[in-house]
Amino acid sequence: MQRFSSVILLFLVVTALAQSDFEALLELKKGIEKDPSGKVLDSWDSKSLASDGCPRNWFGITCNEGHVTAITLNGLGLVGNFSFPVIVGLKLLRNLSISSNQLTGTISNIGSIRSLQFLDLSVNAFHGVIPSGIANLKDLVLLNLSSNSFDGTFPSGFSNLKRLKYLDLRSNVFSGDIMKLLSQLQSVVHVDLSSNQLSGSLDLGLGTSHFISSIQYLNISQNLLVGELFAHDGMPYFDSLEVLDASNNLLVGTIPSFNFIVSLRILRLGSNRLSGSLPEALLQESSMILSELDLSLNQLEGPVGSITSTTLKKLNISSNKLSGSLPFRIGHCAVIDLSNNLLSGDLSRIQGWGNYVEVIELSSNSLTGTLPDKTSEFLRLTAFKVCNNSLQGVLPSILATYPELKIIDLSVNRLNGSLLPSFFMSTKLTDLNLSGNNFTGSIPLQDIKNLPSVSSAGNLSLLTLDLSHNSLTGNLPPEIAKFHNLEILNLSDNKLEGSIPDGLPNELKGFNVSLNNFSGAIPNNLRGFPDSSFHPGNSLLKFGSFPLSPKGSSDLNLKPHRSQIKPVTRIILIVGLVGGTAIIALVCVMIYYRNNWQETRSEGLKRNVGKETVCQGEYSLSHTSVPYRSKDTSSSSFSFRQELLSSSKKSSAFDHGNSSFILNDPKCLGHLESTRRDEGLASPMSILSSSNASPSKAEFPFESSSALKVRSPDKLAGDLHLFDGSLALTADELSRAPAEVIGRSCHGTLYKATLDSGNVLAIKWLKEGIAKGKKEFAREVKKLGYIKHPNLVSLQGYYWGPKEHEKLIISNYVNARCLAFYLQETEPRKLPPLSLDERLRVAIDVARCLSYLHNERAIPHGNLKSTNILLETPNLTARLTDYSLHRILTSAGTAEQVLNAGALGYRPPEFASSSKPCPSLKSDVYAFGVILMELLTGKSSGEIVSGSTGMVDLTDWVRLLASENRADDCFDPMILERDNMEQTHRTLDAMLQVALRCILPAQERPDMKSVYEDLSVIVLQKGKQKGF
Repeated sequence: MQRFSSVILLFLVVTALAQSDFEALLELKKGIEKDPSGKVLDSWDSKSLASDGCPRNWFGITCNEGHVTAITLNGLGLVGNFSFPVIVGLKLLRNLSISSNQLTGTISNIGSIRSLQFLDLSVNAFHGVIPSGIANLKDLVLLNLSSNSFDGTFPSGFSNLKRLKYLDLRSNVFSGDIMKLLSQLQSVVHVDLSSNQLSGSLDLGLGTSHFISSIQYLNISQNLLVGELFAHDGMPYFDSLEVLDASNNLLVGTIPSFNFIVSLRILRLGSNRLSGSLPEALLQESSMILSELDLSLNQLEGPVGSITSTTLKKLNISSNKLSGSLPFRIGHCAVIDLSNNLLSGDLSRIQGWGNYVEVIELSSNSLTGTLPDKTSEFLRLTAFKVCNNSLQGVLPSILATYPELKIIDLSVNRLNGSLLPSFFMSTKLTDLNLSGNNFTGSIPLQDIKNLPSVSSAGNLSLLTLDLSHNSLTGNLPPEIAKFHNLEILNLSDNKLEGSIPDGLPNELKGFNVSLNNFSGAIPNNLRGFPDSSFHPGNSLLKFGSFPLSPKGSSDLNLKPHRSQIKPVTRIILIVGLVGGTAIIALVCVMIYYRNNWQETRSEGLKRNVGKETVCQGEYSLSHTSVPYRSKDTSSSSFSFRQELLSSSKKSSAFDHGNSSFILNDPKCLGHLESTRRDEGLASPMSILSSSNASPSKAEFPFESSSALKVRSPDKLAGDLHLFDGSLALTADELSRAPAEVIGRSCHGTLYKATLDSGNVLAIKWLKEGIAKGKKEFAREVKKLGYIKHPNLVSLQGYYWGPKEHEKLIISNYVNARCLAFYLQETEPRKLPPLSLDERLRVAIDVARCLSYLHNERAIPHGNLKSTNILLETPNLTARLTDYSLHRILTSAGTAEQVLNAGALGYRPPEFASSSKPCPSLKSDVYAFGVILMELLTGKSSGEIVSGSTGMVDLTDWVRLLASENRADDCFDPMILERDNMEQTHRTLDAMLQVALRCILPAQERPDMKSVYEDLSVIVLQKGKQKGF
């Protein structure tokens, strides 16, 4: 009887536990809002229980002896809240795998499920911090929290997870010192911490011996790591390390040899700040089994020696400062990328690269000579890219015989002669780019018609064909229509004539035949492309029965479905709108400066007269105030206006004896106090007290009329975050640093601060109320600080104070003048005007940087203007400032930035019809077009110009002159006076066409990559040595 009672009791306990599991799952089901497949909502039925009390046929549920042991719901697209408190009662749950859904929630109770061995929450929308209760999961073997929104630092509990083998926390917002986590790991094999905001240096010393001996895969890429790689304790002896990825960080110093880590197969250190030479041990035949090496986007120098390794298959050392000739041998490399370096010499060296190579990427170097014309062993070659070099000669016929070749890019060189017919007969070729050369003759497609069908020849592979910017002649053969898979066709800037053949594929995504001599009707299936695909040039092309307008502007797009406005009516409307806007703006300016001047005179002299005046820096990161040109130009070319810095305290952290005046920078604040005397410029104090400086006697082009009211604390007592390990700074030191106000903008006030160490920083003190909340602000500004490019002034850190108005952004101080200063300096000039070569170089620098931001980072600059382009001497290298700050601003702050851009003429027209305009890639392209026009004309973007139809803004004026074939009238006389040769006019005309395309309607504008390539072609055609 007693035994029977025990059995009954055990049965009741098991049943109760099973019932608890069953109820927990039903409660969990309530949080699922969407189940696209229906597998969960349909099968989790309260009526279907097995005899042991376990759910029967419930999808994703595994039971053992009446208890739930596994929940696996991967990749179902589930939407809803996953409540961890509900499942803490699943005492025997070992496997929880719910990856690739859209589930939300926090994991604060995860430590209560102590039986867990496998926890996979990847690719969801979970958030919050990792709780300290993680230490309770002592049986955990796999932890995957990747691709969520977890944040915060790591708790100390990881040291208890002695069985943990697989740890994946990538693509979250974790922060803090990376060694706080790595030093706790015991026997882990796989660690992925990439794409977070982890900081600190990688110092693996004695305290990490267990980690060093067990780790096989370590990915710490795309974080904020600083310092040298394994600096303090030397290169650790990894017993089993196979993959190390530390790319996209802020690492400095030289590269260790790694030669005694015999297990290392993949080493990725790209996109850092590593310097020195290439470690020979990584390229030579040895005991290493290294198969992939990526050192791209660093600052490596020196030659590239011969590569003898027989295991190395992928080598990427692009975008460094490597020099010398190409290596004679590359071992067994299948992919080799040496692009964007300083390599020179003859291209013929590649003939000894053997039969293993599949991809050759040598673009953007200084290679010379001709293309190899001897038989080689490139039997596996699939991609051959040598664009943007100085190659000459004709196309060798052997180039079309490589059996696996799919991609050929020989653009932007000096090749000549005829095109090879065999290119167009290839059975494998998908991309052919021969643009920006000097090819002549016709497009040889005639042989295709002799084939019974293209399909039978297998020649359906060509997707991209770019023959633009050459000197091709003749008709476009109708055989072009036989490339049924063609997606991109660019034949612009040639001398082609005749009609455009019918039958081109409807799937074309890109099409351009502008700057040719085509005539006749445009085929119906091409009429959906914008006017810029056909013009300028092709004056005899017809849209149906009417010739197309030769203007590259949408204003005169003659598509049948668009209504037309008579030109006279359009001109009247434009003049009326511009005139009315100008009158309103003028009245506002007069009222503002009258009131402001009175306040300045009455209050300014009371506060700081007698103190040492503020010395302006050489540049400003944000330049909201522009110079007014004094009517009395005998004394100086620029004058400066001062405003009092309104402060709630008598002393400022940035005063230290300096005047608290804010100086409205002359465009980019281009003068030091020491240079004022040399250049005949009045000091700020003398201007304040001089009647000649009265605003009533000067014109003030301006960006913002709102006075900044920045309250300065006595001491910075908040959180200071630095992105670069090379900068040692504390909030207290920043508080003590003598600083000078050098400018203001819609974002706030800019200071030049000199540290105790002698380092000079630019500190942007943000206006109150324009920045996002702390968490979002920190996340976004760290992402911006991570962005590095030679043509950017990168952010170095930020400060978040305890009060609303205490938000600072820290950058390096760059001793440079801005583009606006060079273009708009009046007589008597102290600097020579920019030459055409210098203006083209500036345009190339800016376009390169924008192309990087758009294509590599997928973010717009958002505040592009000539005052945010600094020109560093001696080569006038362009550096962009104030990039992507809209990402840290509130909607009101972004709106003010957009409004200021509009006042200066950089705002695209589509913003006028948007209720909440926001910077975009397309708006950057428009602003770049305006900057190109400033470079070409020497005029300011916001300047109102007298045209034949009245007063118009810069873009309308340039567009009008171009449409009337009077483009020479808009070019800066300073250029034409220095060099009036025919080549100069051709270059100016080509730059103007790029500018006009940039200001087309949004859907018709090119992307920045195309703009950069077009400008590169102009450089090549100008026949200058590379250096742009």
